[in-house]
Amino acid sequence: MKADEIAFLDTNILVYAVETDNPLHKRATALMDRANTGELAICLSPQIMGELYSTITNPRKIRKACPLDEAVDIVKSLWESDTILKIYPKQETLDLTLDLVKRYQLKSLDFFDAQIVATMVDNGVTTIYTVNENDFAIFKEIKAVNPFKVD
Repeated sequence: MKADEIAFLDTNILVYAVETDNPLHKRATALMDRANTGELAICLSPQIMGELYSTITNPRKIRKACPLDEAVDIVKSLWESDTILKIYPKQETLDLTLDLVKRYQLKSLDFFDAQIVATMVDNGVTTIYTVNENDFAIFKEIKAVNPFKVD
């Protein structure tokens, strides 16, 4: 499997898979089922795992925040999955992140999207699955795809 055949998974997809009362829950769990069976090639990074934990334990972000132990179990289960590839920032990822921030004039929390893109690029991954396509539309280095959008 080549890196360009693998999709990076944004945090929102994982949150929807956890959040059972979310309208996108069924679609997110179906996507995760395809990944868990090896039918769909996806990858995650430590940053996404941190964002997932932060979101699912925050009652301001989701209706029913997870208890801490449950959140840890969810993150560990995903991270330890044999069917989900893990990618990591490299030595030069911060430099690329800062280059992206300057190139696209990003501020505040947009830094973290640039960091995701830099991690993807440094690992040869060019597609991100996200419901927030607009967050990544600015980046010419990757393609943002909403896996739930019906054409």
